[in-house]
Amino acid sequence: MLLSVVSTVWIYLSAATLSLLMPPCRTTALVTLRHHQHGVLSRRSREDGGGGGGNTTEEAAPTEYLVRQHEEVILQCEANSSGSGVVRWRHNGLEVEPGHRYNRDPQGRLTISSVRLEDDGTWQCDDRETGFARPIWLVVLEPPKAPYLLIDGRRLDPGNLFIPVKENTELTVECVSDGGRPSPSLQWVLVPGVGQADTLPGLQLNNDSADQGPGARSEARIARILRAHHNATVACLVNHATLPNPLNASLLLDVQYTPSFSISRLPDFGFPLREGIPVSLKCEVDSNPPASPVWQKDNAPPPVEQSGDGFLNFTSIRREHGGWYKCTSRHLLGDFSSIGYLLNVRYEVPEPEVTPGENAVSEEAAVEVSLGGVVQLQCPSKEGGCWGKVGKDGSLDPVGPGPGLHVDRILYQEAGEYRCVVARSAKLEKYRSHNVHVAVTGGPVVYPSNKTVTVATGERAELAVEFCSNPPYNKAFWMTEGRIFTPGHSTPDGILAHKIIEGSTAHCYIAVLELSWVQPIDHGEYMFLVRSPRGVAEASIHVNVTLASGYLAAARASRFTALLLSLLVPYLINVLMRV
Repeated sequence: MLLSVVSTVWIYLSAATLSLLMPPCRTTALVTLRHHQHGVLSRRSREDGGGGGGNTTEEAAPTEYLVRQHEEVILQCEANSSGSGVVRWRHNGLEVEPGHRYNRDPQGRLTISSVRLEDDGTWQCDDRETGFARPIWLVVLEPPKAPYLLIDGRRLDPGNLFIPVKENTELTVECVSDGGRPSPSLQWVLVPGVGQADTLPGLQLNNDSADQGPGARSEARIARILRAHHNATVACLVNHATLPNPLNASLLLDVQYTPSFSISRLPDFGFPLREGIPVSLKCEVDSNPPASPVWQKDNAPPPVEQSGDGFLNFTSIRREHGGWYKCTSRHLLGDFSSIGYLLNVRYEVPEPEVTPGENAVSEEAAVEVSLGGVVQLQCPSKEGGCWGKVGKDGSLDPVGPGPGLHVDRILYQEAGEYRCVVARSAKLEKYRSHNVHVAVTGGPVVYPSNKTVTVATGERAELAVEFCSNPPYNKAFWMTEGRIFTPGHSTPDGILAHKIIEGSTAHCYIAVLELSWVQPIDHGEYMFLVRSPRGVAEASIHVNVTLASGYLAAARASRFTALLLSLLVPYLINVLMRV
């Protein structure tokens, strides 16, 4: 697999691809010489970009020549314009005698055969008649060494392709290339992994290279590592005039990220699960390092054995298999869990048989339905009867005739015990009753008593809501602009959030917010929020505050009294001090 990854990286960093990314190394002109052949170098002034002729001073800007090692170069002496004088050549200020690799012809030109690194520097000729010519800066090209990478100042092993990094952290990589004349240029590229998008999000790379004497150094930074960076390649490219293809140093990002869960079901979600059919739940975990899924039901092991690929297979699902399921995983970075999934199994309530001779028969059944669903209740007896709902005090309130009772878009308030009573049978001389406990489950709902409350200043106001939730709520509070009121607590300005009490039906509750002394500042919208494991619900009540008839007069009287006291109090104190 490692060879495969290396091959993939090499394809991305092939010479054909990298040559397109290679910028020019310097702004100076590059002259290519033919090996072992004589010829005059083209030149360019470092100052004005053109070739200079005639007599120049020693301070004139030099003309720059770039030449590779072991080339042959001919330096033209501009001072010997007539060709009749005696020409001398100096290298870095020291006179060079002809011989060995240096040959001076009658016209004063200097031929350097097999150029070496020690020939690098400033060359200048002078004629006794015309003086010094424009200096020549000879740059002998030297290829740079292979680059290497550093992280936190530590040099990476060239054989270590993978660098482990954690998700949502920062990564800084430094590239160093030693040697090279002139200094090479460095460039960063980010190559996506196999199957990844062409561009990766959140990438910030610093492509500016810094000259380091001979050599170069550059730094790249990824401000936030994402899981999308996993298996991506960060590469540093070294470009130089002596290189037919750029050199490179690269690393593969091994991003460690926490598990994310994906739960699927067969049959698909939305298809009702009836008792007796085959059902499969599957959990898939995406993490690095990889982690295995582990199913739980109600924080305990599941009722059927889990397969190795994360399946729970119910060959024939039963009502006792219903409940809350979740997928967990133990990872290098800790223990993680998915959100809960409610497996709801529908089943039919069988009609019990009636045994003759009993004085009374009472049958029990239970039905669970989602909020807003449909309930169809059926009396076991075909003789009719009537349906009633049992109250808290045991009384029976009629709700409809039998034998069938249909409840459409059921509410929490309609949950409870329903009873079908069959009239006295002439044959059996008995009463027969059938009890059905209807449980409603779903997210929370809130019912405000009034959506708008109008109250005069100085009066007392109560804002009330009824809310229902099954499973039970775990958070409820009142809020208005910039303020939150928790049930059971009051504020210094007379606002009291009463404790939540049970409502008239199961799973329903009453919440009241009391404004003891309404002021104009209390005008506005008040919101009640409730949260349960199945979601969040809210309701708002708008409070309109009107001015009472005596409010303005009382306010003026209060201000007059305060002014009078401010004048009288100092006078009374002065009188008492004299007594």
